[in-house]
Amino acid sequence: MTRFLSACLGGAAMLLLPGAPVLADDLPDPTRPPASVMAPSDLPVSEPAKPVGLQSVIVSKKRSAAIIDGQIIELGGKYGDVRLIEVSDIGVILQGARGKRTMTLFPGVSISKKVVRSEP
Repeated sequence: MTRFLSACLGGAAMLLLPGAPVLADDLPDPTRPPASVMAPSDLPVSEPAKPVGLQSVIVSKKRSAAIIDGQIIELGGKYGDVRLIEVSDIGVILQGARGKRTMTLFPGVSISKKVVRSEP
């Protein structure tokens, strides 16, 4: 009886194997280079968009800096014709001939405190 059961299970497994290569065709190859590398050399390859605005802040005990338009600007350093005068966890302040300019990491988001009262 066990030989019969083994033969049936082996036959069932053989029936499932031909479908396996069909399923593998739908999977992307994780080792394949990106399309831009594989493109013919006569076609122009578009460059990624240049970052714009405040992207990140660096605040630590030893260092304060900001990444603006892909450039690291240290506290007190110049970005164009303005100087970085303040770095916080939500943004920076730049000082120039026209006055102060504030840049925030998330311009459309405001932070406010909400008082929640619990009932006894």
